[in-house]
Amino acid sequence: MKHRKPEKILTICGIVLFVIGSGLVFLFGTVITNTDFETFLNQSMQQNPAQDIPEQQFQTFFEQAQSINYGMHTGLMLLVAAVGVIALLRRTGDIMSGIFLLAGTGLTVLIFWWLIVPFLPALLYFVAGLMFLLRKPKTA
Repeated sequence: MKHRKPEKILTICGIVLFVIGSGLVFLFGTVITNTDFETFLNQSMQQNPAQDIPEQQFQTFFEQAQSINYGMHTGLMLLVAAVGVIALLRRTGDIMSGIFLLAGTGLTVLIFWWLIVPFLPALLYFVAGLMFLLRKPKTA
């Protein structure tokens, strides 16, 4: 029987962080696209006109933040978490588990290169994937 506790722990931590990150992205998307929140921000900008950020620059940022499809990003983060679950539950083929984790890392880098939230879980997937591929398992 093979013991792969460090790889499994890293993978589980990555899965949990991906799920938490997807929840945060969904929550941020829900708040930023809410019209009440936009009204609140506009009122606060009008009440305090002497701010560090010019109003035009703030409006441009706010419009760009609203144009992002947060539902798609949430779904893709959950998909990458599912890839980690598949890699974790594979009974045979440590090489395939490592490939799945490295593929999840690659998918994260390609899709979320602009977003800092999935950096740590992707790093955990990368380390666990390399450990699956390069480390010889201890046998009982």
